[in-house]
Amino acid sequence: MASLDLGEPVGHAVLARLATDPDLRTLIHGRVRDYVRAGEDWPFLRLDPVETTPYEAEGWTGCTCRITVHAFARGERGTTAIQRLAAAAAAALDEADLTLSRGQLLWIAHERSLYVPEPQGPASWHGILRFTAVAIA
Repeated sequence: MASLDLGEPVGHAVLARLATDPDLRTLIHGRVRDYVRAGEDWPFLRLDPVETTPYEAEGWTGCTCRITVHAFARGERGTTAIQRLAAAAAAALDEADLTLSRGQLLWIAHERSLYVPEPQGPASWHGILRFTAVAIA
């Protein structure tokens, strides 16, 4: 099977969408990263490197992308803040029409979200959002 890794352009498009989404801007003020800075202001989102596997269909060559977005929120003992942030991130990406710098996105879909306590202090939460996308040449 031919392989075409479009993980980098998919990752850049995901970061751009998360950084410019109006609902997310009110929650995180543009704090969207592919790394975490020391002393990062909360809440924020972080994107893992995009995982890719070959994708081939009649006339199409590309990749299936597994996308993981991490959401971080603190200040509430319950999960309301992290769920609100994760829901906004999922809404920004699920079925989004993202423009890639190379290739074309066929689709992107939200698979699941998980919320766990973050050991960075009391009332700190970590959300893990998984998406799958297919990009072609």
